[in-house]
Amino acid sequence: MPQKIPKDENRLLSGNKSAVNAYLKYSAMGIQMAFIIALFAWLGLKTDDWLNAEPVFVVILSLSGVALSLYIFIRQILSEPSSKNKEEEED
Repeated sequence: MPQKIPKDENRLLSGNKSAVNAYLKYSAMGIQMAFIIALFAWLGLKTDDWLNAEPVFVVILSLSGVALSLYIFIRQILSEPSSKNKEEEED
């Protein structure tokens, strides 16, 4: 027979759910940034191999990957409604 959770504990669990959702969202953003940077670095390696060049394209494309991932990250953060706006919408 399942245990019945008191209302106070139920409220605590729902508060933790929003914290977990925020943690997962920001973790996914970090993984996305790492993937973009790694992809651009890999493309730089392949380009340098193809052209038999010094690691110029690795540096250029890695830095481009960092810039692109930061741009995407900042755009995602700014597109989120702030916590103040969320509170106003609930009222």
